[in-house]
Formats: sequence, C-alpha cells, structure tokens
Amino acid sequence: MILSNLLLAALPLLLVPLNINTSIKNFDSNHSLNNYLLDNNTSSFLVSEKGEIIIDEEFKIKNSFKPKSVAFTNLLQHGFVQNRSQEDVASIQKSFVSVLIGIAQQKGLIDINNPVSLYIGKWTQLEEKKEDLITVRNLLTMTSGLDASLKYLSDPGSEWFYNSRAYSYLIDVLEKSSGIQVNDLSSEWLFKDLEMQETFWKERRKGVMGFPKDSSKYGLVTTAKDLLKFGEFILNGGEVGTNHIISDIDFFDDSFSKSQDLNEAYGYLWWLNNTTSFMTWDKDLSSGNLFPKAPEETILALGWGNRILAIIPSKEIVLVRLGSFPNDPNFNNNLWEYIQK
Repeated sequence: MILSNLLLAALPLLLVPLNINTSIKNFDSNHSLNNYLLDNNTSSFLVSEKGEIIIDEEFKIKNSFKPKSVAFTNLLQHGFVQNRSQEDVASIQKSFVSVLIGIAQQKGLIDINNPVSLYIGKWTQLEEKKEDLITVRNLLTMTSGLDASLKYLSDPGSEWFYNSRAYSYLIDVLEKSSGIQVNDLSSEWLFKDLEMQETFWKERRKGVMGFPKDSSKYGLVTTAKDLLKFGEFILNGGEVGTNHIISDIDFFDDSFSKSQDLNEAYGYLWWLNNTTSFMTWDKDLSSGNLFPKAPEETILALGWGNRILAIIPSKEIVLVRLGSFPNDPNFNNNLWEYIQK
C-alpha cells in the first residue's frame, strides 16, 4: 500500500512531471549532477523509484577550516560503513521519533493528547499547572509555547516555534513510558524489521567543541542506504512486506498533514511541501512552498547541513542527500531542477 488513501487524497497532484529517467541519462553521459553534488559538499546521494535504486553515489567532502566544514567532520560524520558515509543526521531524527511515538500510542503506552509531565514528571521551568497544559501533541507540532530555555513564551498551541530542546523530551517520553532505552526500543520496534543495520542512537558531546546545549541529547547515526529504507517504509504506508508495523492509520495520516493552523508546512515532525505559506527555523512567514522546484506533494525530513530525506508518493520516489552545507545558496531549488531536466 503506497502511503494510505487518506494521505494521497490530502496531497495535491504533481504539477511538474518528474522525468527521472531523463535525468539518469544526463547523469551517466556528462556527470553534470555528479559534479554539482560534489561541488556542494554532498557525501551521499541515493534515489529509488518503485523500490529500485536508480542513483547511488558516495563522495569525499573536501576538508576546509570553515566552521561548518569543521563541525561536519568533527561532530556529524561518524565514519564509514562499507564505503558509505555514516553520519549524525541532525534533525532528520525527528521524523524517526514521530514514527516511534505513533508506535508507542498504538501499543497503548501513551496518548499524544496527554500532558508530557504525565510520563516524565517535572521537565520545564514552568509552574506545575502551566506545565501540565503542554501535551505530547504540542511537542510533535512545535507548539509547546516554550523558548529554548524551556521558559514560558506563549500558551501551548498559540505559537509555532521550532524548538529542538523541547522536542528532545519526546525521547524521554518513549523511554519512560516503555521502560526501554531508546536504542533498544528503536531496534525492537523499527530498525530490525527495516533491516537498518547501519543505524543507532549515540549520546552527543556538548559544549564549546560539541553540539549546542539546546540540541537533543542523542544523535541518530545512520547512512543514506538506511535512510532510503526508512523512506520506502513510509512510502509503503508503514508496512514491510506483509508486516503492518504502523497500524494506527489516523496517527500516520495526521503525521503528513497540516498539524496546526500556524505553520502549514509542518505535520508531526515532518515537513510538507503542499502549502501556500510556511515558516522555518526563524519563525518568519513566507508565501508559497518550502521547496518551490520540488513536486508539491513532497514529504520531507530535514537536518542541519541541508541533509534531506524526500518522499514523492505518486511517483514512488525516495531521495536522500547527506553531507554538509552546500556552496550554492539556491541548492534546494537547483537540485530539483537537475533531477527534473
């Protein structure tokens, strides 16, 4: 089952035909896409169509002393597995946690409409009465009403603010509601069934030479190959073969739909491209689509350094891009133009 009928009905039809076969011919004949990816600090690039891998490239990123390049090499790139770059994929992890929260709910361990404090106790700098108003759903939708210090910013649900620190407490919700550590939980509920053998959670080093203090405690370390498996799992409606890993279809569909009225481009820790307006990390409201040159129906998991997991349901396409920040300031649009040539 490709996603679900509800999800496909909610997504607009593809406006620009994605002629992926033509792009492969260009790629093979003159390496224009290859050179473009290499010039823009790409470490891994995979594309699958209808379950078949049609582009699979690994690149060695040129080291430099630029802060972002140093951060990628020292903090994000974990190493190599069978010549594949293995990286902390930053905020792409959020979309994994969204799926795990859905599984926890279908197991009866949590209800996303309940307060976060019900599962983990005191966790903010708010008084108990105000803290108890913040639900698991608020963390899934970035509407907790907290600032990066977990202090009061606004009432829950009244403001959209991309808050990685508040989000990270969803991992605590998973661990405390299940009694299982996040690595074991992820493996048992998801990674084993998807045969994601190159993926694990790792506690991050924070401080002057590490991650920001307001970032998630754990990083999700994985490869483009494993991310592709996750993307195809989402494309197939949360199924692996005949195994229905996700049976809570309402939660699954809601994950890829507008989750609140403040930011059309955000579901349950997934980015949506079928919008008339969007907000990103800076809270500024912009008109149009998040990725104007990408198909409007595209669903995305995004991470620091322009790491991308993109899913195009009607074309049964999954795209993965890992690496560091590209040099081209218009990379997110130009990449799609290269693919759609």
